Amino acid sequence: MAYKKIKRWTKIVLKSLFILNVTGLVVFIGYLIFDVLTDKKALVSTPAVNSIALILGMLSLPGIVVQLVSLLNINEKKTFSLTTQCPHCRHLVEMKMKED
Repeated sequence: MAYKKIKRWTKIVLKSLFILNVTGLVVFIGYLIFDVLTDKKALVSTPAVNSIALILGMLSLPGIVVQLVSLLNINEKKTFSLTTQCPHCRHLVEMKMKED
């Protein structure tokens, strides 16, 4: 029983650390961009603008890889399902869609 509590708290702590890290990274990049845009000397300086562009490019690489992998699976038919309540009688209605 103690093992389950430790596992649960470890998950909670790791998820909160991940959220804090992502939030901190977004705030840091926002601060860098704001600092460069408000400082006229830094805006003219190409190394500062290039470093911000390279950081943003590195952060977008995982999304690019995911898009390229999804293009490889183009022959697979995707099936989407949606469960919602009927507005009239309140029972659950399941809808299925297939991608063509």
